[in-house]
Amino acid sequence: MAWWVNLSQTRRHELDAGYLWSDEPELETAQPGEVVYVHTGGRITTLGLVAGAAFPAGKLSAGQSRGARRGAPGWRLPVHFEQLPQPLRPKDHAAEFKTLLPAKHSPLRPSGDANPTVRLARIDERMAALLRRLLGGQEEELLHMAPTLRSAERADDVAEHALRARLGLDAGMRKSLLAARRGLGVFRDNVERYEQSCRLSGLLDRRHVRARHIKPWRECNDHEKLDGCNGLLLSPHFDQLFERGLISFEDDGELMVARHLNPAVLPAWGVVLPRNVGAFHPGQCEYLAYHRLKVFEQPAGGRRALGAAPGEPST
Repeated sequence: MAWWVNLSQTRRHELDAGYLWSDEPELETAQPGEVVYVHTGGRITTLGLVAGAAFPAGKLSAGQSRGARRGAPGWRLPVHFEQLPQPLRPKDHAAEFKTLLPAKHSPLRPSGDANPTVRLARIDERMAALLRRLLGGQEEELLHMAPTLRSAERADDVAEHALRARLGLDAGMRKSLLAARRGLGVFRDNVERYEQSCRLSGLLDRRHVRARHIKPWRECNDHEKLDGCNGLLLSPHFDQLFERGLISFEDDGELMVARHLNPAVLPAWGVVLPRNVGAFHPGQCEYLAYHRLKVFEQPAGGRRALGAAPGEPST
């Protein structure tokens, strides 16, 4: 089985934070390894892979509760999300979807438009098979990466559990350190003292750029977890390349590209080589040295990007 999510722009923070929140009890039935199709703005833009069991998450704050019953208790489901290089527009295939839509609680209307009354829905194997075919191998690529994705998630989970169990840690500091894992809170604010836009795309809209640790969060001490110099702002598609060690930067801003990266990826995303993004702050350079040594082109640090050509070796 798989899941379909109609995600509004006001809820996109969930993708950055790596979870789905719902006040629908059905979310509790989600199983690790199940696929999530994220539909937003008329297109399936993102695929997710359920990374763990849903757990009670209390109530959404007023600023997060659009599309949910205000103040209702709910569940949070950890999900690893990947932005699709080639989004899918269901409306272009409305005739094929129409025969497979459930009679009740359908996430799509027969026209191929999203059903605004349904945010989260289970979909059966027939509809999932159609989606796999129309996505042209992109879902298979996500599943191919799954063992490594789960390994990285587990490593972060171990570090998070250790942090939660630490005695004598101020509650406010613990909250800030945990939020930093997702590039949120104090860490994000600190990064924005040094970075104002995505280093590669130049995008200024902070709603659509992620704060990424240069030295991975799980390997940082408390200071490094919140240090603004240990961060970059990156658009989601470049963020995944940096996090996997498929790209890095010299101190002077010269872009470094891993040998394992499919050469079609960067041109498809508007990056022409050679590319210089501008010199980094001296504090950032210390962390970049770590990234170049420990993450860039390292099997444990890099993972194959969605959209890589078939047969391209995984990192």
